[in-house]
Amino acid sequence: MKKKKWILIIPMLVLLAAFCMEEAKPYEILNSTVISSPNLTENEITLVIHSLLPVDKEALAKKIVEDHLRLNGGRPNQYLELELYRTNLHYSLRKVYDTILCNDKGEIVTEIEF
Repeated sequence: MKKKKWILIIPMLVLLAAFCMEEAKPYEILNSTVISSPNLTENEITLVIHSLLPVDKEALAKKIVEDHLRLNGGRPNQYLELELYRTNLHYSLRKVYDTILCNDKGEIVTEIEF
């Protein structure tokens, strides 16, 4: 009887370990494109957020924008379009979790304002 319990417990432990490892990773940028003009800079960023749990999109957008501006500097009238994938497997299968448009303050917006 004890052998049967281990047969069930081991796969669950492996699955739990894989889940915890995925959740512990920070987001990962896979692709980035910048389109600029004198009055507008649009950044299209594809990233994996490494999370299967619910995501606070506003906090995530703010964090990504802060990191992006810190690394890439300021440009006029910046907007970022974030294409989110939950895991690398979702990216490989092209299963988009969400697409977020945000301004240079990290606020989620519905359209670009000139």
